[in-house]
Amino acid sequence: MVSSGIKPMVKPGRRSGDVTAEPFISVEGAVLRRDGGGTGPAIWWQILGDQHWAVLGPNGSGKSTLMLKIAGHLPAEAGRIVYHLTADGSASRPITTRDQVKGRQIAYVDFRLQRSFLNREAPFHQARWNSLSSGDAPLVSEYLSEAAVNCANPYQVVDTRGDPERFQAERARVVALLGIEPLLDRRLVQISSGERRKVVMARALLQRPRLLILDNPFAGLDQGFRPRLREIIGRLLMDEMRVMVVATEWDDVPAGITHVLLLDRGRVVAQGPRESVLARSAGPASPEPVSSEQAPVRLGPSGSRGEARTFAGSALVDMQGVNVTYSGIRILSQVDWTVHCGEHWAVLGPNGAGKSTLLSLLLGDNPQAYANRVTLFGRRRGTGESIWEVKGRIGWAAPELQLLTPAGLSCREVVCSGFFDSVGLFRRCSPWQQEEASHWLERLGLSGLAQAPFGALSEGLQRLVLVARAAVKRPALLVLDEPCQGLDAERRDLVLDAVDGIGRSLDSSIIYVTHDPRALPGIITHALRLDRGQVTARGPVNGRGLWEWAEPAQRAAPARDDGCAR
Repeated sequence: MVSSGIKPMVKPGRRSGDVTAEPFISVEGAVLRRDGGGTGPAIWWQILGDQHWAVLGPNGSGKSTLMLKIAGHLPAEAGRIVYHLTADGSASRPITTRDQVKGRQIAYVDFRLQRSFLNREAPFHQARWNSLSSGDAPLVSEYLSEAAVNCANPYQVVDTRGDPERFQAERARVVALLGIEPLLDRRLVQISSGERRKVVMARALLQRPRLLILDNPFAGLDQGFRPRLREIIGRLLMDEMRVMVVATEWDDVPAGITHVLLLDRGRVVAQGPRESVLARSAGPASPEPVSSEQAPVRLGPSGSRGEARTFAGSALVDMQGVNVTYSGIRILSQVDWTVHCGEHWAVLGPNGAGKSTLLSLLLGDNPQAYANRVTLFGRRRGTGESIWEVKGRIGWAAPELQLLTPAGLSCREVVCSGFFDSVGLFRRCSPWQQEEASHWLERLGLSGLAQAPFGALSEGLQRLVLVARAAVKRPALLVLDEPCQGLDAERRDLVLDAVDGIGRSLDSSIIYVTHDPRALPGIITHALRLDRGQVTARGPVNGRGLWEWAEPAQRAAPARDDGCAR
């Protein structure tokens, strides 16, 4: 970090409210790189010791980059970040070495932290479902052990032991607070993305940091847990620990947050007390203009290649009496579900309901499909079809794919990988395939990022790229698992418009998973609701409010055809 010749923005001892508050962290002239290149102006920002901040802005505004710099995971490319605390946590002389604050001083809770779970235990997506029964994958309880939380080195000679009884009591309190007791005896690869978010947050709380940064904390969580998380954050705000929440919308800022920093394109739009910033802004800064026309999706350069062709009424998916069990735990129980051509299904249910496991059966990833009555495109699994024949008819986007996609690929290469159903690109694309990839990036407002590295993009923009990847080959079945998670309102509408356009213009049937009532496309015709691995409701929506839809479970209609051609 550069530390010479820069004057602090605010003198120590500035008054905050009715008391004199000492500085906590000072950002002095830091510069943020934007998605796809370019930088914003220098950022000057001081956090006082009695303040809780929210950092708001649209996708690509630099929120997560700034948080990674503050947490010590990225260097400050210009200016400096001053921490007004010592390595032992006491307020004393300022320090500017980020290694002194990493770890227990600042805990950064981000969706991308789950990458270590999957890359270590399942380096490619299909491996996750093969490894669920493995005794080698760590348990949640092991991930939340004292040694793991303290990052103890088993080969270190010095004594790193703490107070085991105190830690166990604290862990019991945190586990109860987040309601994750049932997860302790399960393996990290066995739990859902939403459940893993809770586990990551539990580990951060057990570190007892001076500053807790929660990046988009409500994304991927079901509607039942979100009020509980607001309550938990509210309790944390009354503790000695400082809390910082990163979000794209004002609705996701908890009530106890005192101050707001508003970012747009790597620059500060506004900062100050919450009510003051809210009065000056109708909401987070708008993203760069993107194309959001609702014209039907064009069929591509050739008008013929790559189009999904199906016969109306034939069965794409047929599951009868499906059961999935891992390590003695029943994940799915007697699930009956049939998806016909022309139907567009929403799959709903709380975290851990079994939605991801259900999707893994039809995506061809889960080997337990062979032990069940699962028929895809008119052919029973296990009758000689290859996994690539199945995947060739399906487009897919999901949070786990985002974690596994190589960061160094360009956005166009990531989209092109959808033609080959590979995590990474290992073949040369034809000119037509490259043109199709460019079309989908343009359709989602990402044409300017075609050459940008996937890993350099914000979480929300990465998700848009993966939606383009799922749609690029115009599949017979399009499976979208939380595609709008982490997106700001404008880009969320862009994805929903694209999904509706696919449903109207192509012969693709859509299976759409979400926990957010704001993120439902209008094309949905049917809904399936799961809870604890069982179907609790299933059937046509018939124009009713989908989120309130909760009919008693009814038997699925028999398949009207055994085949579905492309």
